[in-house]
Amino acid sequence: MATPAPIERARVRQAPIAGCTFAEFDAALAAAEVIEERQLGPAELKELVLVIDWVRPLHVVVVVDDKHEEERVVTVYEPDPGQWSSDYRRRR
Repeated sequence: MATPAPIERARVRQAPIAGCTFAEFDAALAAAEVIEERQLGPAELKELVLVIDWVRPLHVVVVVDDKHEEERVVTVYEPDPGQWSSDYRRRR
């Protein structure tokens, strides 16, 4: 992921969904793996991040905004095993 950026309130709102504290969520996200990237514009990149160092695998959608030097968590969800490979890194 890009260089550290200001922490967005979205991370605070998503932490309860992941069943963890904000600090735990932030640490897990820092250690996560980017499994997909898509350019949104000249200064924005959308990343799908896999968090596996947790109670269960999670996918986190993050927008990296180089212009504003920030990362925004868009959503957090548990990947559907029927739609992903067994390691949750590739779509079926």
